[in-house]
Amino acid sequence: MKQSPYRREKKALNAEMNVVPYIDVMLVLLVIFMVTAPMLITGVDVDLPKEQTNTMSQSQLPVIVSLTGSGEIFISYESNIDLHISEPELIDTLSTLQSQSGDAGAQPVQVMINADQNNQYGAIMTLMATLQQAGIQKVGLLTGAPLPTPTL
Repeated sequence: MKQSPYRREKKALNAEMNVVPYIDVMLVLLVIFMVTAPMLITGVDVDLPKEQTNTMSQSQLPVIVSLTGSGEIFISYESNIDLHISEPELIDTLSTLQSQSGDAGAQPVQVMINADQNNQYGAIMTLMATLQQAGIQKVGLLTGAPLPTPTL
């Protein structure tokens, strides 16, 4: 009897794993990661100064300028604590402190701004411009410790 041309031949089962589709998937994922990785880098390139910081000694206590939510300015330095002061008086006081530190050959005056979190950005920038007019070069911003987040 003649065999039918439409009959299937029985082949032995191939028990090996076909990895070609897995390699294709891997190459597609590689291309996706190569395309998206440069998009994940955000921010502005800034060349930060590389200086070693020193701890402040007791003779280098900073001047603390406080700005309330209502726009009032207070200053704390040496033995004067929370003195209410106007902008022109602030400039005069800081200029005097700056000249005194320059005469003694000490470090320049460091000023820390203690501003209420409800202040407008413009009010804080105006205060920083006032400090710059007084010749202050080192200004920092004080922050409080973050509140712990409640867990549910």
